[in-house]
Amino acid sequence: MDSTTHETADEIVERLLAVVSGLAAKANQTGVEVDALRTLADEASEALRTIARPPTDAPLFDQADALTGELLTDFDNRQAAAAANGGVVGVRSGINYLDETLNGFEPGKLYMLAAVPGAGKTTVALQWAATVAQAGAPALYISLENDGLDLGRKLACRLGEVSYARALKGKLNRQEWATAVGSLSKLGGRLYLSTPRATMPNLEMLIEGVMMRAGAAPALIVIDYLQAFTKRMGTGTETADLRERVDRFTPRLRALGERYGSAVLAISSQNRAGYVAGGMAAMKESGDIEYNADAVLTLSKLDKEELKTWQSDLTHDPGTTPLKLMVDKNRQGMTGKPIKLLLYGDLCMVEEEDR
Repeated sequence: MDSTTHETADEIVERLLAVVSGLAAKANQTGVEVDALRTLADEASEALRTIARPPTDAPLFDQADALTGELLTDFDNRQAAAAANGGVVGVRSGINYLDETLNGFEPGKLYMLAAVPGAGKTTVALQWAATVAQAGAPALYISLENDGLDLGRKLACRLGEVSYARALKGKLNRQEWATAVGSLSKLGGRLYLSTPRATMPNLEMLIEGVMMRAGAAPALIVIDYLQAFTKRMGTGTETADLRERVDRFTPRLRALGERYGSAVLAISSQNRAGYVAGGMAAMKESGDIEYNADAVLTLSKLDKEELKTWQSDLTHDPGTTPLKLMVDKNRQGMTGKPIKLLLYGDLCMVEEEDR
């Protein structure tokens, strides 16, 4: 079914604005040459016709027994994907228990990762995106909080196993740092970083740019982070509050995933309740996030009682922070079992504790 079938008027307007914004940016680059402007006008006309074109394959209902062929084809595709991905249908995060619980990050699905500030959500999500790239698939990481150089530095520290603090302060041996930077080649040129500052990115243009470079759509798209995106998308005439804008934006992320066959992971902030209780109820300006997402993950530090229960040699290492990753919602599987992680902050990495 066409992913635009159930779009609201507001969502269609947002897509129109995205088209106009993209073409305006091109116009600024091309100057005032008549031929270039005529080409842009043609592109605008075709883009608007595409958006306005009514769907032709959107039945109001399906007969259950008429789905036989599609179900068999879907099964064949899932079987082939599981054979390629080590037993799960979607791309792997590298956290084995999470991958088994979610069945990997599946194409066309929307995932949420929520945590309070400082809990390591960017480190976790960046590592997951890098794992996808190292496994041979393109991944796109879009951040409004970090610049590209710092994301690259964090990746080099994890892959090269060197201190982030010492790299940041210029205290590493230069050859040691050059070796760490050289480890970025492990990503195979498949991890794409977008860190816009002045303008809001057109997500469709970013994805299609990756497709042109990589020859395939990104298997995983990370949005870092959801509330920052919706704030930046607001205009001077925007009357909806942030919660309402989040409600409108999350279905668009799902539609993007469905259209391009990508898994979408959106990072979400948690409010102050997340410091104590965590869970979906603490998701900041959450609106309908938990309903729109196929799976909701929450990341938190351990409290004192949990630290007593989860004793291990590693939890006493001063260079590590024990974390708890919870699958609070999973539309197609299990929830509720905590996944024990260790955050190595200075190495910009997490690892799963042995279960």
